[in-house]
Amino acid sequence: MYQAALPLSLRLLNLAGKSLRLIGVRGASLNPERLMKRARQNTNLSDFGPDDFREGLTRLCESLESEAELTAFGRLIAQTDILLTLENRLKLIHAFKVNRELSGAPVKRPLFILGLPQSGTALLHDLLAQDPDNRVPMTWETKYPFPPPRTETYRSDPRISKVSKELKQVDRLLPEFKKIYPMGAERPQECVSITAMNFMSMAYSVSYRVPSYQRWLQSEAQFRGAYNLHYQFLQFLQWRHKGERWVLNSPGHLWSLDTLVARYPDAMIVQAHRDPVKVMCSLSSLTYTLRSMVTNNPDMHDIARHQTAWIESGLNNNTALRKSGTLSPQLFDFSYDELMANPIALVKRIYRHFGLPLSDKAEEQMREYLEQNPEDKHGKPRYHFMTTGLRLDEERRRFRDYQEFFNIATEKV
Repeated sequence: MYQAALPLSLRLLNLAGKSLRLIGVRGASLNPERLMKRARQNTNLSDFGPDDFREGLTRLCESLESEAELTAFGRLIAQTDILLTLENRLKLIHAFKVNRELSGAPVKRPLFILGLPQSGTALLHDLLAQDPDNRVPMTWETKYPFPPPRTETYRSDPRISKVSKELKQVDRLLPEFKKIYPMGAERPQECVSITAMNFMSMAYSVSYRVPSYQRWLQSEAQFRGAYNLHYQFLQFLQWRHKGERWVLNSPGHLWSLDTLVARYPDAMIVQAHRDPVKVMCSLSSLTYTLRSMVTNNPDMHDIARHQTAWIESGLNNNTALRKSGTLSPQLFDFSYDELMANPIALVKRIYRHFGLPLSDKAEEQMREYLEQNPEDKHGKPRYHFMTTGLRLDEERRRFRDYQEFFNIATEKV
């Protein structure tokens, strides 16, 4: 299994951090109260809004401290990420306090894409982003949303260049990552980056080893506050740059679809389906690659055990909800194979299902995107079930009900 060859400077930093820990110096603080204090100082703001984010923040920080086995660089990355998230939360709450008109702007009939990671959701999101009528949250504006994006500078905002430079650094540190999950400042970002402002995001358990936090997220966390903040964030982003409709995407919605629909009762739901064992292999490889940057000893077997349990809980939750028949008819299912065989035909089916117009310009731009971004543009990732340390027969039994209910083909792993 591939492990990132980190630059000498980072290896020296991690070695120095290990030496400091031997004499009791822990490095970058992950104490939630200290991080909140710093966020207040950095922004000159004090109101974090509803307190329902505190449990997620506390559980995340505790899990990072006790379970993640972070390097010095890993601690710094985690601290920087949490601090920026806290600052963005402060700024968002402040924006709604001083701009009363924000609360009166509804988010009408958004389209949500959900499905397991590596099941085609990112490709579909990229395609739908080519339609000028669709508004998607771009990577640059979700990371640095303040001041609000404006239509007249939306493609020239200096934050685009800033995020592009940051992503180039990731490419240098983890050149294999883009084979599994290509990113770009002007590519659509998943909702995990939005729900992170309530510290409820699957992104943390991919980037870091935080099993306690992950178990809380998938079985105990209450997502109502996260979706309320999600709604506010969309209101803020569309304030100065509107679209006909929002198109959003996240695997995390599998665990909280009932809460999503309660907050967005007119939502259009598009769900992707793929062999979960194949997904687990790919997701474990992605997780291993990311954790190579923040810990000295990523363990593929440990990663696979946690990720397959996480996938199982999401699919069980989603399948039970689907069987209950309580969801709105505004729902469309598709398979990964269908998407890969003819992406444009699938897009047309989705538009027809929801009664949406697909302009010739939008279709042309989607075709151009496919030509310019072939599946193997950055090379194909390599992963195999044998590296997971799991038993294939047990994994097949684990996901049998889901595959039978949705008629999902079994792939070679």
